[in-house]
Amino acid sequence: MLIRNEESIIEILCPAKLNLYLEVKGKRPDGYHEIETVMQTVSIYDRLVIRRAPSGEQLTCSDPAILCGAENTVMRAAAEMRAATGARDGVKIHLEKNIPPGAGLAGGSSDAASMIAGLNILWQAGLSEERLAEIGAAIGSDVPFFFASGTALCKGRGEIVTRLPAGRPLSFVVLWPGFEISTRDVYSLLSLRLTDQAVNGRIFALVQQLARAEPEPGTVAGAIAPLLFNRLEEPAIAAYAKLQNVKRLMAGEGILGPTMTGSGSAFFGLCERKEAAQKMTDSLATSGHGSVFACESVQC
Repeated sequence: MLIRNEESIIEILCPAKLNLYLEVKGKRPDGYHEIETVMQTVSIYDRLVIRRAPSGEQLTCSDPAILCGAENTVMRAAAEMRAATGARDGVKIHLEKNIPPGAGLAGGSSDAASMIAGLNILWQAGLSEERLAEIGAAIGSDVPFFFASGTALCKGRGEIVTRLPAGRPLSFVVLWPGFEISTRDVYSLLSLRLTDQAVNGRIFALVQQLARAEPEPGTVAGAIAPLLFNRLEEPAIAAYAKLQNVKRLMAGEGILGPTMTGSGSAFFGLCERKEAAQKMTDSLATSGHGSVFACESVQC
């Protein structure tokens, strides 16, 4: 996240994430699934503005479809921070929403993490990054990742985060087909098989390729694209046949390794250069298949 602090106003850019690799290891006793995933923050941002107020929390949003009550992750983050710090100061919050909801891009989780970080500054709470991540984990499994940001290996429910080295920026095209899908439905259709060793070994090759600082020009995306993987993609396509069309459409444009992120519904793929990503984005934008973004990996 990118934070600007000016007296009593905090402004934060909240990045989206992509799952470059996502394996589901099994069902946990707590009802969640054990996962292993490589996450990457990218340059698609929500914008959060936090101002001091006499008391309470008030949230407004640029998207009228977004609920701004206690169920919103930003409001939940404020409540968790108030409980953790005992702060009495109020805040006015405005959320400029650009990350599509229900897309597997973790916009709500990124917003929550940004709110926690912003209040830590505004309220001068002095909480450590580890404590902030712990507070975030109570809101959602993806929230702790955003305190590491950049490139990270996440395990458990997703809350056990290890930063990874990253090499050159990667250029992506992201296509959101315009509808949300149910994470519960996708997991219910997942068939947990014995570990696929070929897939299991892919994560190590992916981490190595991501860390290469000086690959040959024009080869980085081509080396990484075959290593992208998401165990949830197959059941998601089984539940929502339109997703197969999204994948085919992106491949037809020459986008490398189109893969679903999270539990969907957005897909992403790689381009060797950002100019190519923008060109393909412009082309797909006229296809009527949803919202399309050209973006890059960011380490923030």
